[in-house]
Amino acid sequence: MVKQFVLQWHLSEVCNLKCLHCYQENRKPIQLPYEDLMNILEQYRKLLKKVKMQGHINLTGGEPLCSPYFFKMLEELKKDKELYNFSILTNGTLITDEIAKKISLYNPEYVQVSLEGGKKVNDLVRGKGVYKKVANAIKLLKKYNIYVSLSFTATKINYKEFPKVVKFAEKYGVDTVWSDRFIPLGTEYDKEFQMNKEETNEYLQIMETERKKLTRKKSNTHIAMYRALQFQKTNDFPYICTAGKTLLTVMENGDLVPCRRMPVVVGNLLKDDMYNIYKTNKFLKLLQKDTTPDECKKCEHSKFCAGGLKCLTYAIYKDLNHKDIGCKL
Repeated sequence: MVKQFVLQWHLSEVCNLKCLHCYQENRKPIQLPYEDLMNILEQYRKLLKKVKMQGHINLTGGEPLCSPYFFKMLEELKKDKELYNFSILTNGTLITDEIAKKISLYNPEYVQVSLEGGKKVNDLVRGKGVYKKVANAIKLLKKYNIYVSLSFTATKINYKEFPKVVKFAEKYGVDTVWSDRFIPLGTEYDKEFQMNKEETNEYLQIMETERKKLTRKKSNTHIAMYRALQFQKTNDFPYICTAGKTLLTVMENGDLVPCRRMPVVVGNLLKDDMYNIYKTNKFLKLLQKDTTPDECKKCEHSKFCAGGLKCLTYAIYKDLNHKDIGCKL
């Protein structure tokens, strides 16, 4: 087993925050019974064995700590450490000393928390007092030697705040900072948040400048620049979208989609089988082929980049035959 097949799993839609750029729906939160969650996990186990890949599960929400089955799920995942590892994606606001210690006992690959800028901008986007709670969460996670990743969603209103996020990360001992761009999925803030080509290029340059600073300082905090288009600044290999190929996402109601940011429902795991959907669904089969847009095929990077951020392209055009709107090449 050399390749990794990732399952992003939204345990519940329940969340204690209401972030401005959130993709969650405005409806009554859904929480599947534990028996249904176990059925979904068993389907994933079978898929991994059939495709002969190592697995990785990202447990998220909503807010995963709001799920009544959160620690019960960790206990179950612990049984399969030879088949897959797992990480936790949380907003960090519910993490106490007791919870951090308990999480550490299950040895997650990492815990990811989110920050959207300095205190003023972050709390504008995520809610009053969240900046301080995230700082406290990171201190507690690091106390128990948990690898911490800090996620930053770049938008028109906050992309220049990235240096403040890096400064915060260094201060609190974050291991890795990573970032990707906001995807417009029909929220009232789409036009306010979506960056244009010039803003995208400036944002990427800000990231690379900060990355070089940390490298020169030999900082213990690392900026990961492996997302779409970021190779244009780092000269590393381009990122290629794996949605539908080696990435699937389970929503809180059992719906299966390629990616949370490409919410095309390809089946429901309460009535359909994950492996059968993966092998037969027409949209997934399209993603599993070469989806390089016609206008990108002459580009020297097309073999790896394949047109950039697929979820952004699909959100804007409702098809994949367009290059990333942020690409300057």
